[in-house]
Amino acid sequence: MREFIETGEPVSSGSLFDRYDFGIRPAMIRAELNDLTERGYLEQPHHSGGRVPKSRAFEFFASHVLARATENEEGPAPFAKLCARHMWEELAEELSDELGMLGAVGAFPPGVIYKEGLHELINRLDWESRSEVQSVIRDFEEFDERVGRALTMFGNEPDLKVFIGKKSPVTKSENLSVMVQSHEADGERVFFFAIGPRRMDYEKAARVLKGLGSD
Repeated sequence: MREFIETGEPVSSGSLFDRYDFGIRPAMIRAELNDLTERGYLEQPHHSGGRVPKSRAFEFFASHVLARATENEEGPAPFAKLCARHMWEELAEELSDELGMLGAVGAFPPGVIYKEGLHELINRLDWESRSEVQSVIRDFEEFDERVGRALTMFGNEPDLKVFIGKKSPVTKSENLSVMVQSHEADGERVFFFAIGPRRMDYEKAARVLKGLGSD
């Protein structure tokens, strides 16, 4: 998963053998990849090429990342200052800059959503058609309304959550992943969102959002 997230290219048994010391030969690695393909975690775009993850693999990897995210992570110092001052619009912009994706912050009440970085998100998408970009733009335009409807899914506990593809309650594009962390701030329930391609850096996003959600 890390190999594909880094390169965006299909991963072959040969490349895994060359870069990592698994202690087994390429044929055995290939057998493992075949098994994961049959179980619905991977797919092989070309018969003689490498594998790429499917949504099921992204979900497994994201759950692994969330399980390892610790409660005492500290976000970047400027983020803490912005949180303390309730400067949510500026924080959304800083989130986008730090993560290189769409950052959003919602405060309830009063129910205001700030979002920044649509251009960052589109630039990072592995899109193949105009309709895919249109779907992402539609998600951006309808994001505020969907967040309002989805609050009960996020809950009141400050747990970091991740939604892959069409399982997200606030986006509809199958090419997006959404991470969300909540935080209690002087009577407001604040939600921090990191929205990126499925091939996003889940580990970095988890560290940043977990730091924001720590009291």
